Amino acid sequence: MSDTLIAPSAVRDDASLGGDAAAPTLEFRYVAADDALAKPLLADLEREYDTRYRHVAGHEPAKVEINRYAPAKFAAPHGAFLLVLENGEPVSGGAFYRLNDTTAEIKRVWTRSDRRGRGFARIVLTELEHEARRLGYTQVYLTTGHRQPEAVTLYRAHGYTPLFDVALPAADIGLHAFEKSVEHLDVLPRAVAAVPPVRERKSGAADTALVASAPAAAPTETQPASPRRVVNRGQERPPVASDRGATTGDTESPARRVVPLKHWGRWIFSALALFVVAQLVWTFFSNPQWRWPIVGEYLFNDAVLRGLWLTLWLTAVSAVIGFVLGSVLALARLSGSGLLNSFAWGFIWFFRSVPMIVQLVLWYNLGYLFPQLGFGWPFSYDFWLVEFDTVKLISATMAAIIGLSLHQAAYSAEIIRGGLLSVDQGQLEAAKALGIPRSRRFFRITMPQAARAILPSAFNEIIGLLKGTSVVFIVALPELFYTTQVIYNRNQQVVPLLLVATIWYTVFTSILSVAQYYIERHFARGSARELPPTPIQQVKLRLRQAQQRFVAGRDADGRARGATAATSCAAASLDTDQTPVQTALAETR
Repeated sequence: MSDTLIAPSAVRDDASLGGDAAAPTLEFRYVAADDALAKPLLADLEREYDTRYRHVAGHEPAKVEINRYAPAKFAAPHGAFLLVLENGEPVSGGAFYRLNDTTAEIKRVWTRSDRRGRGFARIVLTELEHEARRLGYTQVYLTTGHRQPEAVTLYRAHGYTPLFDVALPAADIGLHAFEKSVEHLDVLPRAVAAVPPVRERKSGAADTALVASAPAAAPTETQPASPRRVVNRGQERPPVASDRGATTGDTESPARRVVPLKHWGRWIFSALALFVVAQLVWTFFSNPQWRWPIVGEYLFNDAVLRGLWLTLWLTAVSAVIGFVLGSVLALARLSGSGLLNSFAWGFIWFFRSVPMIVQLVLWYNLGYLFPQLGFGWPFSYDFWLVEFDTVKLISATMAAIIGLSLHQAAYSAEIIRGGLLSVDQGQLEAAKALGIPRSRRFFRITMPQAARAILPSAFNEIIGLLKGTSVVFIVALPELFYTTQVIYNRNQQVVPLLLVATIWYTVFTSILSVAQYYIERHFARGSARELPPTPIQQVKLRLRQAQQRFVAGRDADGRARGATAATSCAAASLDTDQTPVQTALAETR
């Protein structure tokens, strides 16, 4: 059995201001959380919440949060679920439940989207505060998200104390928590609707007044509550703060339709980009010179797959050696030793100056300079410990690994050094002050933060190295590009074989890009409160929203058909239920 209270209209109504029409009647009704009357309001809340937070990482659908609390949690004597009805139709509402012995947590304060800007949220908050005090609570607590600035404005204007640093950006704060003491609140019985506190108007504004009858006695089981009534004196009503967060002292304007910003430039360039992509796709399927059957024939050819495997192997080995050596060089560049610093700088300078293809040819022909390599007396060619034939030692594969690794080490060293320098020195000083050992400072404090700056450029280098292995064709090493060259020199199918190489390069660079995205996301956990949703999460969210829109549209169509059928039945009944005079006139005609 719901508790009902007829309340005065404390919201702005243009008709009531002029005195020509009666103000709409508001009804406070305490119901169960799963009452059918509350479902349209909760559905509106669910749609709005999912729209605002759909791109937030880890976002749960509003339905999950709504169903997290059992309806009994909002039932007396520890909770309440309030609906505000305007002319019998639910337009706003809110609830609270027991957080602890002295505190009630307010939840689900919501105003229907087509009734905003009229102060309903302040009415709901005021009534919930009084109800919480009636049940013995001395404090109320509530939270809101970082994408609801109008709610933050409302709560602060309503006397709530923020439990966060208001100077921080909303996204950095995350969940905005508020509290308010209701211990000294002058509680009114349920029979009397509590009027929200009135904001002071600016100087020069017209005086306002709200005239009401005396409070009625508390309702009993056999006697309903006596309603409070507003006597319209032709005066302007007091301004009420809207749940959109109007400025202090200003009367809110009526709710207006939000017109989205038009991005003409973005639309034009998007259309051009779509046209270019469509033209390219059309060319792929309409131009016979691409010779896709030949591409399919050689895509999984044994020679091509062997070349692909050699390409991946060279990339992996050279990347590991290059980044390990680059890390050592980066630490040497940052060391206090002038000799180590100079050596590392000279190494980086030399190998960044010489083109990689020149290095490969040089390493492959190292036997021309040094026919024998080994260990022996320094500054001599007397290798009495161990001796190797350079031509046999430096094969094409070894020359490729040495050239690619040393070239990669020079670039990796600068990438890693830049990442280490990006870490705030204050954190290192704090770690030193706490007595944390040097090795632990490096691996637990410096490296996790430096990784966020290192990873994008590091993966960029690895992707470049994967494609850069194509230059080892200069030493006749049968990697992917060299293999396709040999094949198209035999059958003269140049473009199809180049497409085969392009497809395989694209596949593995795409895999590396996906790996980069998730690894960067892992290391970003310490820098961002809310990570952006992954592509899979975005697809799931869009599918869920499309399903919700479909269900909502189907329900709306069903209601419209029901209303049409009811109207038709009513019209038919009017046609058949004629008075005797109408029947006589019809027979006369």
